[in-house]
Amino acid sequence: MIRSNLLQLVLREQNLGYILTQPELNVLEYNGHDSIFMAHVAHDTLNLFDLVPELVGCEDIITDVLAGDLPEFELDNLNRSASEEEIYYITVKLLRYLDETTQTALLLVLLTDTSQWTRIQHTLTQQRNELSLLKQSVVDTNQRLEFILQHYVPQEVSHALLEKRILPELGGELRQISILFADLRNFTSTSEKYAPNEVMEFLHVCMDIATTAIAEAGGVVVNFMGDAVMALFNAPNERPDHAKRAVRAGLTLQAMMRASRIQQEKEQLDVPFYFGVGINTGNALVGNVGAQWHYQYTAIGDSVNVASRICSHARAGELLIGPETYEAVKDFVFANPLAPIKFKGKSQELTIYQILQMKDEDLSKQIG
Repeated sequence: MIRSNLLQLVLREQNLGYILTQPELNVLEYNGHDSIFMAHVAHDTLNLFDLVPELVGCEDIITDVLAGDLPEFELDNLNRSASEEEIYYITVKLLRYLDETTQTALLLVLLTDTSQWTRIQHTLTQQRNELSLLKQSVVDTNQRLEFILQHYVPQEVSHALLEKRILPELGGELRQISILFADLRNFTSTSEKYAPNEVMEFLHVCMDIATTAIAEAGGVVVNFMGDAVMALFNAPNERPDHAKRAVRAGLTLQAMMRASRIQQEKEQLDVPFYFGVGINTGNALVGNVGAQWHYQYTAIGDSVNVASRICSHARAGELLIGPETYEAVKDFVFANPLAPIKFKGKSQELTIYQILQMKDEDLSKQIG
C-alpha cells in the first residue's frame, strides 16, 4: 500500500490528481496539487461538478462511462487561473473503476496539469502560423519578382544573372554580336490620326509580333524605344550562327506583319504600320550600362550605331543588313546589294544588302 506522503509526492511531481466518485457523482476521495482543482466551498458532501465544473453538460457521457458503454472520455486544455497573470491547463480523463469490495462501478477522474506542454504547443502553433504567413509573404514576393523578371528584364538576361553568368554590376565584355533594330515607319505622322489608346493598341500588336519573331530565332530584346525595338543575338547566350538567326528573325518579323495586316483587313481592322529592319554584325561591349541605381543590359559600340543607321534606311517592310552580316549569311540568303552609303560619323562608305529570302525558307518569308 502506498504511503500517503509518498502518494502526495508522486502526484505533485507528475502533476497529477484524481477524483473518485459514487455513481451519483458524490466525491468519495480526491487528491493532488491544489492548482488542478477548482476552488470550492468547504462542506461535508462534495459533488464532482464542484471540483470540475467543466463536466457540467457531460452527464450522458459520464453515464456511458459508468455503464462500460464508453471505455473512457477526455477533455483537453481546461483553464485553471492561479492568478491574473498565470493560467494552468488541465486534461481530464474519465474512467470506470470497479470497487472490488462492493463490486460497485465508481467513476475515476484523472486530472493532469499539461500547462507546460500546452504552452509549448501554443508557442509552436504561433510560430507555425508566423512561419506560414512568412512563407506566404515570400511566395507573394517571389511571384512579384518573377513577374518583374519576366516582363521588365529579358528572360535570358534574368537567367544569366541568377546563374551568375552576368555580374550585377556596371560593365560588360567585348564580344561579337548581331544587332537588330526594327522601327515602325511613319509612326509619328500616322498616329496623329488616332486616339492615344488606339495608338497604344497598335504598338502592342506590332511589338508583340517583333518580340515573338526575335525570341523564336534566339534573340534577346534589350530595349524598346518608343516605336522601335533593339535586339541582340549571341548575348548573353552564345549563338555561333547569330547572324543567320538575326536575319531569320527579321524575315519572320516582316512575314508576320504582312500576315497580321491581311487578317486585320479580313476583320475590317487596320494597324497602319510596317517595320523597317536593319541588322549589323560586329564587336560590341555587352553588359550592364546606366547609373548606380538603374542598370540596363545592352550593347555599346560602333557596330551598334551602324545597325541603327542601316535600320533608318530601311523602308516599310524592308530588311537591310550590313557587310559583316552579309559575309556571315551570304550562302544562306537571296540578297541584292545596294549602292554604297556614307553614314553620318563614318569615314568610308558601306555597302548594305537588301534581304529577299532565306534559301531554306518557304516563300511566306519572302520580302516583297
